[in-house]
Amino acid sequence: MAREPKKGELRGIHILEMLERLFKRPESRMDAAAALKKLSPNAQKYAENLVKSGPLANVTAAKACGLSGVEFEAAAEELESAVKNLKYSK
Repeated sequence: MAREPKKGELRGIHILEMLERLFKRPESRMDAAAALKKLSPNAQKYAENLVKSGPLANVTAAKACGLSGVEFEAAAEELESAVKNLKYSK
């Protein structure tokens, strides 16, 4: 029986899938890389952790990034917004 996803896992999956699509397409790869470099250090930490470790629950991801819950939530929202803006600007 499958378990229910923990808070943040589904958002992490969604962000990771969008990143993977953006980086697979040559026409969006450079824009995606440039956008990630413009993110705050905390959002960059989350992006790096997401790519390296995969989607994690918010508590686990925050701990892995060395962020408080509030800092992590802001970083996750920033990353998600940036990726969505890239996805829909093409």
